[in-house]
Amino acid sequence: MSSRLGVPLEFMLEILKKNNMVVDWVKFYEDSKKMGWSYKTTRLRIDSSVGDIYGPEYKDEVLKRLDWYHEHIDRCPSGQRERTVNPPV
Repeated sequence: MSSRLGVPLEFMLEILKKNNMVVDWVKFYEDSKKMGWSYKTTRLRIDSSVGDIYGPEYKDEVLKRLDWYHEHIDRCPSGQRERTVNPPV
């Protein structure tokens, strides 16, 4: 059994916001997969943390774009990633 220590996402988001920085959510998602998180788990973590720090509109936009990425890029076979489909605006 492996145990990992980490910093709560809310704490890191507060630090980033105070320093006028934002998260690279695609990188966050890709790293979460490497840590063994499912898409559903990553989405739930974002849903429960981001709105309190950046507001519900920002959270909704992050989730919308993450859903798009998951559907159009992440689920494509390696080497066949769709590049002609535009992400949501």
